[in-house]
Amino acid sequence: MSELFANPIYLNALIGVLLVALPCAVCGCFLQIQNNSLFGETIAHGCLPGVYFGFLFSESRHVLWLTLGAAVTGIASSLIVTFVLQRTRLKRDAALAAVLGGMYGVGIALLSWIQSAELPNQNGLESVFLGNAAALTASDLKVIGTLGVLALGFIALRYRSLVASSFDRSHALVSGHRPHVQQLLLYALVSICVSIGIQSVGALLVAALIIVPAAIARMFTHSLLRMIAMAAVFSSTASWLGTSASAMLPNLPTGPCVVLSLTGLFMVVALVKVLNSKMRLL
Repeated sequence: MSELFANPIYLNALIGVLLVALPCAVCGCFLQIQNNSLFGETIAHGCLPGVYFGFLFSESRHVLWLTLGAAVTGIASSLIVTFVLQRTRLKRDAALAAVLGGMYGVGIALLSWIQSAELPNQNGLESVFLGNAAALTASDLKVIGTLGVLALGFIALRYRSLVASSFDRSHALVSGHRPHVQQLLLYALVSICVSIGIQSVGALLVAALIIVPAAIARMFTHSLLRMIAMAAVFSSTASWLGTSASAMLPNLPTGPCVVLSLTGLFMVVALVKVLNSKMRLL
C-alpha cells in the first residue's frame, strides 16, 4: 500500500475521484429526501452531449472546456424535464426516461460524427463513458477541485432554503424561500457535480456517486446533516477502495471499480439491516 501512495498517477486518480465523490454525495442527499434520485442519472446522461459540444467549441480536450460543456447540457436537461412536467401530463419517471434517452442519443451521434470527420485532438473522447482517472493531471485537479468547492459553497450558503424547499414546498413558499428557484439551483449544482466527474468516473457511472452513498446513509438515519456526513464517509471509502483496486489489478478502469465498491457497501449494509430487523422479531 505504501508503494501506491508513492505513485503520482495513483495519487492524482485518488484525489480526482475524492474531489468528485464528496460534492456528489452531498447533492445526492437532497435528491434522496425529495424521492428524486433518478434525476441524477438523467443529468449524467444529459451531460454527455456537452462534452462533445465543448470539444467542438474549443477544438481541444482540456478538462475545463469539456466540463463547462457538460454542465451546460446537464442544466439544459434539467430545464427540459421541468418544462415537460409543468406543461404535459407525463409522470416524473416518464419525463426523466425520455430526456435521458434523448440526450444520450445526441451524445452518441455527436461522438460518431466527430470520429467520422477525423477532427484533430479527438483521441480519447470515447473514454468519457467510463472515465480515465489515471490520465488526470495537476491542472485537471485544480479545475475539478475549484468547481467542486464552489458547488459545496453554494450548498452551504443556501442550505436552509434548500432544506425548507426539499421537505415542505408549501411552507417554504410561505416563508419566502422560493422553492422553484431553490430546485433549479439544486439541479444546476447536480449538473456541475456530474460534469466534474465525467473525466474520472465516466458519464455512465458518475450518477452512482450521487445515488448510492445517499441511499446507504438513509438506511441509518433520517437526519439530513447526519445523512450528508455518512454519505461523505461511504463515498470516500468506496473511492479509496475502488481506486486502489484499479491500481493493483490489471486492466480495470477506476470508475467501474469505485461503483462496484459502492455497490458492495450498499449490499452489505442492506443485508445487515435486514438481519437486524429479523433478529428483533425473534
